[in-house]
Amino acid sequence: MAESLERTDKFCSPKDPALEKLCNVLDRTPDKGWRRLCEIVGVDRRFRVSPDEMEICSLKILQPDGSPSRLLLRLLGERGCTRGHLLDFLRTLDNPEALSCLQLPDLQIVIQPESASLLCGHNLRLRCLAVGRSPLRYQWFKGKEELSNALTPELAIDGVGTKDSGFYICRVDCGDTFRFSRWAQVDVLRAPSPCHGGQLLNDSLKVAIQPRPQQLLIGDTLVLECGAAGCPIPRYQWHRDGALILNATRRKLTIANATQKHQGRYRCQITCGDERTWTNEVEVAIDDIYAIGRGSTDFLFNCIPEQPYASGNKVEPSSSALAATLPGESNIPEENESPEAMPHKC
Repeated sequence: MAESLERTDKFCSPKDPALEKLCNVLDRTPDKGWRRLCEIVGVDRRFRVSPDEMEICSLKILQPDGSPSRLLLRLLGERGCTRGHLLDFLRTLDNPEALSCLQLPDLQIVIQPESASLLCGHNLRLRCLAVGRSPLRYQWFKGKEELSNALTPELAIDGVGTKDSGFYICRVDCGDTFRFSRWAQVDVLRAPSPCHGGQLLNDSLKVAIQPRPQQLLIGDTLVLECGAAGCPIPRYQWHRDGALILNATRRKLTIANATQKHQGRYRCQITCGDERTWTNEVEVAIDDIYAIGRGSTDFLFNCIPEQPYASGNKVEPSSSALAATLPGESNIPEENESPEAMPHKC
């Protein structure tokens, strides 16, 4: 397959890095450079270079950034010379450095699998394509686990679930040589609303999980989550009160031991390729548990148990309930807690 590509791959000008490198080698090699290549090419009438054209090529050395070899390759390309023909001429030239500039490796991966994020129930397609000089064999892996029956250039998983999230890679074998593709990350989102199965992932960016407002106490852990489906896999950046939060670049924003400085309005910017969108903006409130009952008799009365403790004929509230109104005390009653004192469960 690689040989057939060389025979049909025409070039009109040496603008790609490989040909530019070849020009540099031919220009600085006196005995096996561009002049000797002209003589070898002249054997084939289709590509023969006239003495006048050789003279024009030689004058290029007088120009800034001029290259005789660059003009020679342009003339050959205009006459239909392919990479395959040029490789034959370079083999005759017997210049290993020049030959290595164009010679394709025995095995080359030309299409890499791309990371993606998609919804539960949708269909996943990962593609890896290689070219080589021998029959090719493909094998897909998830992490270090070899996937059974995944032996083609395309890995297809229909109706994905969260268990399919992870990193995938493909190994391509060609005779005694093998190559691994790049890793592709797959992130499967479980959206709050049910999604229709059997759909293929498209390139459009779609926010599937929106962050939710939070009502927390000082010391609680703040967790905000969002998620979007797209290919390539979306990138995330969280903001609070319009300002970027450093190092907050994951789908989940987690802040342990939250304080009142962490309250505010949060939203996340999501980028996928050239597309960009924002999640909804949500309010995060963080209360001071000790300030709840300060200066409030209502909180004291609410802390009196329904079944008071009796001592003789005198009825007294629980000492533990009274202690809850004193700042700095940690003995908070487990029964009849005020709703404001309970941490919000996400």
